[in-house]
Formats: sequence, structure tokens, C-alpha cells
Amino acid sequence: MTLRERRAYRLGFLRAMRRARRELDEMREHLDDEIAALDDKMRTAHQQTVQQIGDEFVELMVEMEGMKNEYRRWQAVERAIAVERDPDELLN
Repeated sequence: MTLRERRAYRLGFLRAMRRARRELDEMREHLDDEIAALDDKMRTAHQQTVQQIGDEFVELMVEMEGMKNEYRRWQAVERAIAVERDPDELLN
């Protein structure tokens, strides 16, 4: 290769490298934007899921509290019936 050919090859190579770097930077920015968008979507979905689970948990707690109160009411009724049948039951 002559000096002129080497110089032309080097200039072409450097131009191609600059273009490749520019394209890589554009691709990186595009991917960063996509990742940020996906991250926002996933964060929103996570928050919604946590909220739904929390709401369901509260509903279950309320239902369990109601069941506990109903059980205690039935126990009191059974004790009252037992006392009516046998007044000495209160002594035990």
C-alpha cells in the first residue's frame, strides 16, 4: 500500500468508527428510554398489586373478626342455655 492509500484507509476507518460510536450512543439512549419506561410500568404494576393484596388482607381480617365475634356469641348462648338447665353450672 502506498502512503496515500494508507492515509485514505485510516481516514475511512476513523470515519466509520465515529459513525459506529454515534449509532451505539443512539442505541444506548433508546434502550435506556425503553428500560426506564418498562421500569415505570413495572413499578406501577407492583404498587397496584401491593394495594390489591392489602385490600384483600383487610377484607379477610374483617371477615375473621366477624367470625370470631359470632363464635363468642354462640359460646355465650351455649353457656346461658347450660345455666338455665342447671343453675349449679355457675358454681363450676
